[in-house]
Amino acid sequence: MGEGINRISEKINSFKKRYYLNLLIRGSIFTLSAVLVYFIIASLVEYNLWLGRGARFLIFASFFGLVGWCVFHFLKKPLAWWIYRKGLGEEESARMIGRFFPSVGDKLLNVIQLASSQQRSALLDAGISQKSVSFKDVSFETAIDLKENKRYLKYFVFPFFLILILWIFNQGIFTQSTTR
Repeated sequence: MGEGINRISEKINSFKKRYYLNLLIRGSIFTLSAVLVYFIIASLVEYNLWLGRGARFLIFASFFGLVGWCVFHFLKKPLAWWIYRKGLGEEESARMIGRFFPSVGDKLLNVIQLASSQQRSALLDAGISQKSVSFKDVSFETAIDLKENKRYLKYFVFPFFLILILWIFNQGIFTQSTTR
């Protein structure tokens, strides 16, 4: 019984790693996009209005507030998992995997619930071993497609190219305002 459930746990752990990597990539794209948009706006406002010391400090402090909010909002779950290993449990992961793989369905969840059962018997161990063999050829981590994050790159590419265009036409927008 131990070997079968250990293989399933390893596969679920690889699914979790990929799931949180996906969240980390998506959150990083959103965070960088928001920071770039804020940088463009702050630089343009400062360049055109020549703000006073207090207003510049407010823009500077708001930048850190925005970064903190983005990290909390977009990167909280993946960072909590990578640092503290807090996140999806085995049963919740099994439900998510079951949605991606109809052939696995509730069987995986049943195996996990049986393995966590406090009442041990030879029949229970045999059932877990038998069901765990049916998951041998299924790679749970393929349920998460990291390439789907490409559709979020447009949120990063637009401000990046805007900064590039502004830099080409007038470098002073960024150099003078950030120096002040």
